[in-house]
Amino acid sequence: TTTGKPRIDLDPERYVLDYAEETSDKGGGVATSPTSASEDGSSEPPLPPEPPTIYTDNTFVDPGESPFVSVDDQPKSTFGLDVDTGSFSVGRTFLAEGTLPPPESVRTEEWVNALGSDQPAPTDGELGVAVTGARWDLGQQGSHLLRVGVAAQDLSAEDRPAANLTFVVDTSGSMDIRERLGLVKASLGLLVLNLRDDDTISIVEYSDDAGVILEPTPVRDAQRVVDAIDELQPSNSTNLEAGLREGYEQAEKAYRPDTINAVILASDGVANVGLTDPDGLAGVIQDRAADGIHLVTVGYGMGNYNDDLMEQVADKGDGFYAYLDTYEQAENLFRDRLTSTLAVVAGDAKAQVTFDPGLVQSYRLIGYENRALDTEDFDDETVDAGEVGAGHRVTALYEVVLPDFGTAPPDDKAVGTAAVRYRSASSGQIVTTDAPITYGDISGSFDDAPADFRFQAATAAFAEWLGEPSSSDEGEGRLPGIRVVAEAAAAELPEAGLPGSALTPDEMVDLMVEADGAPPAPEEPEYHE
Repeated sequence: TTTGKPRIDLDPERYVLDYAEETSDKGGGVATSPTSASEDGSSEPPLPPEPPTIYTDNTFVDPGESPFVSVDDQPKSTFGLDVDTGSFSVGRTFLAEGTLPPPESVRTEEWVNALGSDQPAPTDGELGVAVTGARWDLGQQGSHLLRVGVAAQDLSAEDRPAANLTFVVDTSGSMDIRERLGLVKASLGLLVLNLRDDDTISIVEYSDDAGVILEPTPVRDAQRVVDAIDELQPSNSTNLEAGLREGYEQAEKAYRPDTINAVILASDGVANVGLTDPDGLAGVIQDRAADGIHLVTVGYGMGNYNDDLMEQVADKGDGFYAYLDTYEQAENLFRDRLTSTLAVVAGDAKAQVTFDPGLVQSYRLIGYENRALDTEDFDDETVDAGEVGAGHRVTALYEVVLPDFGTAPPDDKAVGTAAVRYRSASSGQIVTTDAPITYGDISGSFDDAPADFRFQAATAAFAEWLGEPSSSDEGEGRLPGIRVVAEAAAAELPEAGLPGSALTPDEMVDLMVEADGAPPAPEEPEYHE
């Protein structure tokens, strides 16, 4: 609550700490087959399957490559903005276990965006664009690094619109661990303590089918919400389609114009009944997104986990994707960041960077491989793109190769333009904002560049290193240099992290230390509940 006085005596972390005892007391646990005869003729129930490890049967899809592009051939680079951080959180989980993440799990832009940014919020309009850069010693010889930063207007908890949140909770058998269903319950408990009295919560559960646990209820009726949280118990199969359909039905009941209306999918991403792939589920999702009900996906617990489905479904639902497996991460999202970032200020946000062929030879966009758009899509209002919430910071990095000028251009010479186009959530109008890119923006010394830029650059290089085959001898030698850059920059940044960050600078440096010498993630066989 905004008053500082808890509306109910509740410790959300108990849902995690006490989870094993809770499920055994209430008959939860992994579903087993009916009793059958053993080899000696006695009738004994079979043992339940071993739970998956974090390495078992995960689904990741390689986002692709980001090669250099000749400016003569393609002077414009166009992509949809991405505010997801799920790939970073997944990678952190593997590194915490002492192994590298699977290379195909790494989406570089999500690692960079997890850092936040020092870029100030705009004073005019919903989104502001800023550029900076420097010579880039960790890239191709003689290249430069350009940062295109996008900052959304800030919004305090008191000033944000009321929120109507519908949780769609996966209660299938694969969710029956404390880092999954236990952490989902804790996440809901955090919202009970931190939402405003005029916010509402609905809860839908799904396994073989879907059911409503709690119809739209004001958060001030906290005991009723907590009673519904306590009802969530694991079951059998996973009918995601049914859960989403019921969730959207409850969201429509709770819908209020000029407020935050969102469905939050809490799942491990596994779907084995009904429609089971992102393209099939798109028909369930996209029409509701157009009606102003956004879909946020929050993944819980690695092992038998479908990262691809969670990321793609959030994209089709005009929301964002996050991943959690600790209570501290749940606090960061559900206590500190969720409701403000759910207040969408810019819809269908796209970026287009245009380079002058006479002044830039080639470039490559670092990350955003699965957000690429055609040049003409930038001005096409029918093309879906990313949604940006209040307080979000989005960063795009370009490695740029300049021609041999002989005599360098003056610092104020324009070498390109960075533009962002979006639909204003307040006015409904299409807005374009841009910033020039000058030679001086990208030609300075890297050591003299802002600390947050240097730290983002090192993190991008680290993420790209993680995305390479771990056996690469060339890649092995790059990590120490990346870490030196990151450590120097981190020493100049706030200990608590940059605005909008999901971690502190020291925590990112620690991940680089953990990665040094870590073996690849082992492959394990397919898991069956």
